[in-house]
Amino acid sequence: MIDLEAQRLRDDYLARLDAAIADLPWRIANDLRTGIIEELDGLDVDGVRERIARLGDPELVAAAARDETDPSSSAPVLMVAPSAPPIPLIKPPMVDTKWFAVAGAIVLGVGTFLVPIGGWVVGVALVTSSRFWRRWEKAVAILLPVPVCLLIALISFLGMLWQGPEPGAGPGASNPLLPSGNALWHTAILLAFFTIPVGAAWLLWRLRARETPLR
Repeated sequence: MIDLEAQRLRDDYLARLDAAIADLPWRIANDLRTGIIEELDGLDVDGVRERIARLGDPELVAAAARDETDPSSSAPVLMVAPSAPPIPLIKPPMVDTKWFAVAGAIVLGVGTFLVPIGGWVVGVALVTSSRFWRRWEKAVAILLPVPVCLLIALISFLGMLWQGPEPGAGPGASNPLLPSGNALWHTAILLAFFTIPVGAAWLLWRLRARETPLR
């Protein structure tokens, strides 16, 4: 049999509680009301009075729930440690940049024709200062004209040995079908000039997949 007095006390307390928690967020108010209903269910009139006395006035219950949900009430303050200053990025030396290596190879190949001696010297200085190539790569590109000159010199020397007078020519006459020594040397110089851009292009080709200097 339902205890009407206990039901009346229970409904009266819940009505006052509903009015007190009306301004709370729905989820918090619903959880609070559900919990109190569970505590009051199944009790007789004496048990309801005792439990209501233990719970306290609905306004005080709502105020306690309001304090717990209000972040400005008594929430602990989190102390955030100051962040360490950012570490400045250290720029690599100019000779360790890829654009410096590219510029060195271009000056070596093109500067030779713009300023025949000075351009080559500057190009050699830039190439040897860069660490984007190995030593043997630099040596191949820079010394490439040397074997060409040696080969032409050897051909010139052999040509002078094999050169002989034409039939019917006077003593000491040379064969006009064979190039003279001066022509061979001029050819050697021209070929040496044209092999310098070949070495520079080879350096650029070796540079294509490298993003950091070699150690």
